[in-house]
Amino acid sequence: MKEQTDQNRRVLVVQWKKLAEHSFEIFSSLKNFCENHPAYNYNTLNNYLSKRKIPFENDEIRIERKPVQHRSAQPDLPKHLFWEFDFDKMDWQRSYRTVIERVIERGLPAEWETMINFYSRKRVISALTEDIPYLTDHGMEAACTYFQLSKTQLKCYTRKLLRQEHWN
Repeated sequence: MKEQTDQNRRVLVVQWKKLAEHSFEIFSSLKNFCENHPAYNYNTLNNYLSKRKIPFENDEIRIERKPVQHRSAQPDLPKHLFWEFDFDKMDWQRSYRTVIERVIERGLPAEWETMINFYSRKRVISALTEDIPYLTDHGMEAACTYFQLSKTQLKCYTRKLLRQEHWN
């Protein structure tokens, strides 16, 4: 029962039309909003938002109820990509470098999308440019093509160049 109520949880998104900066506020409930802004009546707003199922709006404010979006605890990736790890006990946030590396090296296009949806495009690019020390030549090419990066932006490429100079 609790799982179902968590899925149905909503927040109140408030847009202040006349404020340029910080024009949005999010409240856990309409009651909290009305306590913080006594000029707005809880019963009036609740009736409006409940019956019409559309946002309340006037010259200064727009109020809307939105469902809470829950993030999955782990990406929906195949276990075979992580064959040497205990898949069910992986810490997906701490192991992001390994996950990104594996998906780029061995994943299918749909698995790339799953990875990006889980970590965000920005975080994946950041990991490629700042954190991941090794990718195969094929992995580097694929990452550069997909994310429109040059090889010189990848940490693994610059590291590879430095190691070649060391052994020459």
